[in-house]
Amino acid sequence: MKKFLVLLLLATLTIPVAEAKRRETPEEIERKTRHYQGWEKGVSLRANLFFYELDRTRIVGQKSVRTYTDQAKFGGDVLFNIGYFINNHWKIGAELGAQIQYNYTTMPIYATAHYYYGTRKNCLFNFVNLGTNLLFQKGAVRLGSTCAGGIGYRIQAPDSKYKYDIMLGYQAYLLRPRPEFEGYYQYKPKDVKRHVFNQGVFLGFTLTF
Repeated sequence: MKKFLVLLLLATLTIPVAEAKRRETPEEIERKTRHYQGWEKGVSLRANLFFYELDRTRIVGQKSVRTYTDQAKFGGDVLFNIGYFINNHWKIGAELGAQIQYNYTTMPIYATAHYYYGTRKNCLFNFVNLGTNLLFQKGAVRLGSTCAGGIGYRIQAPDSKYKYDIMLGYQAYLLRPRPEFEGYYQYKPKDVKRHVFNQGVFLGFTLTF
């Protein structure tokens, strides 16, 4: 019994010592705490899975024709970004690059907003992108629109300026491609309006510095 009480006492004394060893020093906390301000820039890579498409064609004076497609088709983005930290949590900026997907290649241009949680360099964040896309087709530039949003996790070593973001998001993409004609028609091409609306999810990786 005496031996058991001694072991119990030693275990009781050992637990606070172990807890104290796991506690971070003020210097360690400071190295892992972020103090973001000013500009940062970087590059993003995204792998997209498009699960839905709506194709709508309308001829002036006639009812529009719509086709809906549930699908599983892939694409990808390469985006360059620049952002400015208003404070330690909010960053606003812009992204532009190229999006290659199963039907068209476009140039998306986004305005972006990020919100970073907590005070540590390794942290969760939310993001929203809103903007347009440029479709270059037969010598013309056709404007569309796009929006995206999701959640991410930022990883940054205590003494490194490089930051690595892993993102999971949703994207809605509206395209305005030129109508495709076959055969002879009595109406003019300008009287035909076509819109393609895609929805997808993506997994992204960003390197910023």
